[in-house]
Amino acid sequence: MDAWNHNNYCVPPEHVDGLSACIEALFPWTLIVRKPHLVGYRLGDDLNRGALYLRPTPAARAVFDALARLRRSDAELGRALTALEAQEADLTDHHGIRIASLEEWERRVARALELAQTRPELAVTVVHVERPGDPGAMTDYLYQAWVRLGLLGPWRNTFELQALEAGKEPMR
Repeated sequence: MDAWNHNNYCVPPEHVDGLSACIEALFPWTLIVRKPHLVGYRLGDDLNRGALYLRPTPAARAVFDALARLRRSDAELGRALTALEAQEADLTDHHGIRIASLEEWERRVARALELAQTRPELAVTVVHVERPGDPGAMTDYLYQAWVRLGLLGPWRNTFELQALEAGKEPMR
């Protein structure tokens, strides 16, 4: 059986400290490596069940700079990136993370909202929060929040935090 093992992000070197601050504030992940060329977090007790790596490179800085410059000068690209940011959160590329309890989910959503308000340099955005019973909720059992870490880049930068209410798991 295949199993998802890790996500790797190529990021501008100056974003690593801010991304580490975001990750350490939002997730109880274990720092497993911190070197100038690699920062890694294990998502749980078993390294084979998931890890996240940050790889700082000058090429990532060059892409960020070029894309920002082009976004300002190319109206079509600017509109396309703005449309990606504005579309429904669940349609956007994202990584889903199941959180063990509803209480822990609520704590993490509150922490993300706090970071978005108090630490603008971390570029955290709570894109959307959906609870069972909310208008447009996809299910009657799944709690979802999409949190964007802007320091990862202009796309593929969103984590969906999910939780199930105890006793409300879907039929298998």
